Amino acid sequence: MKIMLLAYVLVVSFFLTACSGGGEQYGAGVDPGAPKVQVKDIFLQSDLMGKKVTLEGRIVSQCASNGCWFYLQDETGQVYIDLSRNGFELPSLPNKTAIASGTVARTQQAFLLFATGVEVK
Repeated sequence: MKIMLLAYVLVVSFFLTACSGGGEQYGAGVDPGAPKVQVKDIFLQSDLMGKKVTLEGRIVSQCASNGCWFYLQDETGQVYIDLSRNGFELPSLPNKTAIASGTVARTQQAFLLFATGVEVK
């Protein structure tokens, strides 16, 4: 009887965890304190430079060799997401929805996000 109860509890726990709506976490995960912005905001709002933000969009292109970067696209644009600076990678996840938190930066060529954490749905 106790074994059946334990098995029932384990099965219910598994289904509750699987249906919780969260995605796979990479790096430090999404920072709940970082303001959620759109890609266009990174390009248009200079006050975001050096600040931590969260972006959500679709993975449209990704590093094929080791998953150290990807391009995230939302309805307003596309931006490069660098994972290597903070030492984590993603498996190949084309066209998946991703939420990335990190610091807005600019190189000589483009704006980007140095991600500290990513959640993939």
